[in-house]
Amino acid sequence: MWIEDERREAVVLAGGGRGFLPQGVFDQTRAGFSPSVNSSRSIPALLLTLCLSGWFGTWSLAGPQEQGRILYYTCTMHPSVRSPVPGKCPICGMDLVAVHAHASSTQKPEETSLPGPPTPSAEGVSDQPSPKTSPFFVPAERLQAIGVRTGVVERRHLVRELRAPAILAVDESKEVDINVKAGDGYVIKLYANYLWKEVHKGERLATILSENWVQAQMDYIRAYRAWRRSLLIQKANPILLDQQFVHIRNRIRVWDLTDEQIRELETYAWSMSTNDVRTGKGIRGTFDLLSPISGHVHEKNVIEGMRFSAGQTLFRLINLSRVWVLAQFSEDQAPFISEGQSCEVTLPALPGERFRSHIDFVQPHFTEAVRRLQARIILSNPGHKLRPGMYADATAHLDYGEQIAVRSDAVIPTGRRFVVFVDHGG
Repeated sequence: MWIEDERREAVVLAGGGRGFLPQGVFDQTRAGFSPSVNSSRSIPALLLTLCLSGWFGTWSLAGPQEQGRILYYTCTMHPSVRSPVPGKCPICGMDLVAVHAHASSTQKPEETSLPGPPTPSAEGVSDQPSPKTSPFFVPAERLQAIGVRTGVVERRHLVRELRAPAILAVDESKEVDINVKAGDGYVIKLYANYLWKEVHKGERLATILSENWVQAQMDYIRAYRAWRRSLLIQKANPILLDQQFVHIRNRIRVWDLTDEQIRELETYAWSMSTNDVRTGKGIRGTFDLLSPISGHVHEKNVIEGMRFSAGQTLFRLINLSRVWVLAQFSEDQAPFISEGQSCEVTLPALPGERFRSHIDFVQPHFTEAVRRLQARIILSNPGHKLRPGMYADATAHLDYGEQIAVRSDAVIPTGRRFVVFVDHGG
């Protein structure tokens, strides 16, 4: 549009004579010729000069009247819309604004580029060509109505926040399965009789009756008494006897007895008479199932009086001294997440508190339903303030160092590239 207007004006000047030029400009131009030149030849030469200057886009001779000339009408929201007459934007329906000519404009609009350092392609490095840009004029009142603000491009220390929703979960390494491994039996008395009950290490969970338990005690009592007598007799190979006794003790540990329970059984075995050992007098058919950790009853699959099989899960206990934070990072953030990366966790239920830790594990594949990558964060939980099932927000930081930066709200994504507008002033 600009180039066509310039050509059209140059033709008019060539055919219309002096009436299209300001008086001062014509007089100054005519005064620059030599007095010896015939006046009838000077005027065609002058018109030819004006024609060529208009053809190549030279606006240095344009006066104040040319500066106010309307080039076209455009939409402030859609600069690609250009109309020779005022009207409405066909895209958004806004009023078209006039674009005026400037005397200082010496570039064609299609060749205008943003200010800045040369692109890599200009320095001899092969790169994709930069998209062409076109300058446009927006009146001050329109800028104020739109609410346009300008900012300075500056070099800043940039740190990107990688935020993800998260949920607190049980630390699976703190779960314990409670069962009777050595044989079938019955639950005579149930102490951990409801779900989520708090238990302490060494506390009774249930009293178990098992036929195999009676035979296991008899075998251990005989082995223990034989080992003690062998130490008194001092046979030639006590090391072999010790190894045999350790093997017997390991067999009775299958019943998940504590060291204190085993010592109690050994004390009773040494105090028994030979006749009691032969008849099994005083041997108990029940034993107490004790909790190996302090925690809560996370799963309960037993009721009082029921029969169970060897290895069947009776209880599942959890220790809440630590909890897992399972964060779901979006697909575009996944390349920047790694194990050992520092992060921060906040919870809506605990406003004002921040928990700092690091990423312990990153899931090797995406969750297909939500297209997110799960990362695991471990937090210590003194006082059981953090409870599994609570919602949280996980934030990891990616340091970019010193970079040239603009405000994020100044960048307009078009789908294939990002666009910013440069204010050249005026």
